[in-house]
Amino acid sequence: MNRRELFRRTVRGAAGVAASQAASPAREFPANHDASKDLARVDWKPAFLDDHQNATLIAIGELIIPETDTAGAKTALVHRFIDQVLAAETREVQQEFLEGLAYVDAEAFDRYRAAFRYLTPEQQTEVMSFLAYPHTLVTWQDNSQSSYRGYENFRNLKSWISRAYYSSEAGMKTLGYDGPPHGEFTGCDHAGGHG
Repeated sequence: MNRRELFRRTVRGAAGVAASQAASPAREFPANHDASKDLARVDWKPAFLDDHQNATLIAIGELIIPETDTAGAKTALVHRFIDQVLAAETREVQQEFLEGLAYVDAEAFDRYRAAFRYLTPEQQTEVMSFLAYPHTLVTWQDNSQSSYRGYENFRNLKSWISRAYYSSEAGMKTLGYDGPPHGEFTGCDHAGGHG
């Protein structure tokens, strides 16, 4: 399979998934439903992404926000959260995201003859570095950030991953947030009742 065929299959599959979901009725949940518990289920399955796209997103997420002394993107279930959001997004947003994943795969395949998820960590880092900083790697084609489509795909994926991570419990803790203020809120005690 060549790069063009890999990209074509990924986009074709994404279009099929988006079309099949267009006719689905909206899901209703009870008032006390905690969707974050659904994301942590052992038997969780993607609602929008296929298994390959999900594995690719996990690999990209771990490069962008790796596990260190704080939780990484995988531990924070960023891929699962993004999948759930994408399932409810418009076709245009879904397509843009899937094209970004397909682009990463196509670059990996073009360079190493394997999809991104199957590359070594060093190879994955090189592909991501090229997408993020195309003007710095002379071993690749002569591209600048402003003219290189891969750079925009990278920025879009990075935005999705970072927003999902920093809105997760692990991401909030990384930022120093330890929950709502403690104590009891009594309201305004001013005699006139105005603050």
